[in-house]
Amino acid sequence: MTINLSEVDFLNLSKRSQSSCVFHTRWRDKQCILKVYHHVERTNASPRDREVDPFTCEIQTYTRLKAHGLCGRGCVPDFYGVIDEINPMDRLPYLKDFLKDRTYSKGVLIEFIPNLRQIDLSTFSQDGKIHRAEVYHGDPYPRNMMVQEGSDRVLWIDFDRAQTYDSITPRQQHLLDEEDELMDYFVNALAEDYKEGKIHRTWECYYEYV
Repeated sequence: MTINLSEVDFLNLSKRSQSSCVFHTRWRDKQCILKVYHHVERTNASPRDREVDPFTCEIQTYTRLKAHGLCGRGCVPDFYGVIDEINPMDRLPYLKDFLKDRTYSKGVLIEFIPNLRQIDLSTFSQDGKIHRAEVYHGDPYPRNMMVQEGSDRVLWIDFDRAQTYDSITPRQQHLLDEEDELMDYFVNALAEDYKEGKIHRTWECYYEYV
């Protein structure tokens, strides 16, 4: 679904990074998250076997996950649509970070979920469902694993490094297996850390890969 920028009211800037800005917005009387991306062009140095543009990664992933029902089950934020050809002049000062971009930006509009916090011992369960949709997250660390306080909802966020596969090659299967192994290590190590009452075995997961 393509959404017109004029339909979206900006409330505040939630986060900015080198690849995108994340805004708290309102659309059709509901609170939403709008992620606007700086376009990344493929170069001769770009890996041939993976997508490098963060918008393309995110839109392909949300399209795949929604088709597989993971948005409806709450495993990931619901995906509402895409905003094409965003002229930053139309929403100043919110989009001032994009004024020097060579091309107009694009964005994805997704569900706003209040009261999120990073995953802890009791909240990991969904990575296998994402892999069964043939999606490789690419950044499977606690900052992207969330639980909603006051509910039992556990979800993954931020798919701007994710890769979607139509068929699985041996190399891609290896990447999926590695991600599974990392998650197995994380949840087992977190259980041991919980017993000791301090972050020790999972320290790298929380602090090194930030």
